[in-house]
Amino acid sequence: MSASAHTSQQEKVEGETSASSPRRAITAAAIGNFAEWYDFAVYGVVASIMALHFFPSSDPVVGLISAYVVFGLTYVSRPIGGLIAGWLGDTLGRRRALSFTILLMCAGTALIGFIPSYNEIGVLAPILLTLCRLVQGLGTGGEYSSAISFVYEHSQARARPIRISYLVTTTFLGITSAVLIASLCTTVLGNEAFEDWGWRVLFWLAAPLGLAGMYLRRKVSETPQFKQLAADRETSEVKAAPIRSTFRTQATAMILFFCIVSSYALITPILSSYFITFIQLSGGLTSGQSYNVSLAINVVMIATTLAAGRVMFRYGLQRTFIVGGLFIAVVSVPAFAISTLGIVGALIGGSLLSIGKGLVAVAAAMAMSYMFPAKVRVTAGAFAYNVCTILFGAAGPSLGIWLNSVTGSNITFSVYLAIVGALSAIAAIIGRQRLKEPADELVTA
Repeated sequence: MSASAHTSQQEKVEGETSASSPRRAITAAAIGNFAEWYDFAVYGVVASIMALHFFPSSDPVVGLISAYVVFGLTYVSRPIGGLIAGWLGDTLGRRRALSFTILLMCAGTALIGFIPSYNEIGVLAPILLTLCRLVQGLGTGGEYSSAISFVYEHSQARARPIRISYLVTTTFLGITSAVLIASLCTTVLGNEAFEDWGWRVLFWLAAPLGLAGMYLRRKVSETPQFKQLAADRETSEVKAAPIRSTFRTQATAMILFFCIVSSYALITPILSSYFITFIQLSGGLTSGQSYNVSLAINVVMIATTLAAGRVMFRYGLQRTFIVGGLFIAVVSVPAFAISTLGIVGALIGGSLLSIGKGLVAVAAAMAMSYMFPAKVRVTAGAFAYNVCTILFGAAGPSLGIWLNSVTGSNITFSVYLAIVGALSAIAAIIGRQRLKEPADELVTA
């Protein structure tokens, strides 16, 4: 072999090694994860402002509930997006799915910033808002499962809990960034200008995030596990049918996953959307104060998430779920009660809820790949997760406002959260076998 040929071959190998490195895989997955949860949080952060621009009403509670209903509609298109991304991910590759999800997700978010208000175009405003949210849902429906599968399959078994905790941390960084940018815009522009037009900046920022994500994901290689799966299919001439296979072989696993992850599905919109509104209405905090509280408790959440990866590494997936679910069950009611007592109370109560979320978040992410075999991993994980978020997450903020309004108590909703936390822990105990061994090992056993 000539020197130039040898050099070319060496460069090719080095390029492939670099493209398939775990660090690059985490970065490529993380940018989309960051964008997904930034997009998710932005709407919740400015929900009260969106209500004024798109759902004018003489009753502010009705307007706010309308805004949260549209917030929840995103979840309706998520299972469809999950099935589409799942089919792409389990048939054509995880990387293809990641490109699809980030494109739809960020486009839907950026376009919201350009929609005229109700006063300018009437009923067309909430219709366009709804359409953009549905497009967002198509993208987000497959993003989380695809990104987790990507990192899971690019990592050795022992490294997976830690690396997935890093990935989950980027979701909270996305949420934190949404709150931070909202706080900065409020400070720079003033409350009046921010509520008039400045809130749109938060949505426009999704466009450069999407472009950066597309670029990074084109530079990373497919996962080794999917490459092997594709090679086996080609050798055996078996055609991939992930959607049919998912419903035929994974129904029991999906139901179990649904129950185990219920606490995470519910507490996610509570902390990213509902809690800000709650401490404003029940704790008397201003928008700026509530954003600062949200930033502080997100720091607690990030620290807990990083610690949870190490807890799961040492004690396993099942025990992490049990501890997280029980913690949420115990602290939910006192946390919300404390949060009505001004800024300090909101910081303490929000921090307690954040610890609970951080514990179950890493376990939920790990379970999304751990509980399903490689041939249907993205499809089964995405569908089960999105159905769970519809039933527990989509209705969360609206249900919270309604329950508190009907009962006349501002902490009634916290009882519901406590019950769901207990359900999650019980399901983890029942599903011991599924949480002890990875699905691929159970299939081959």
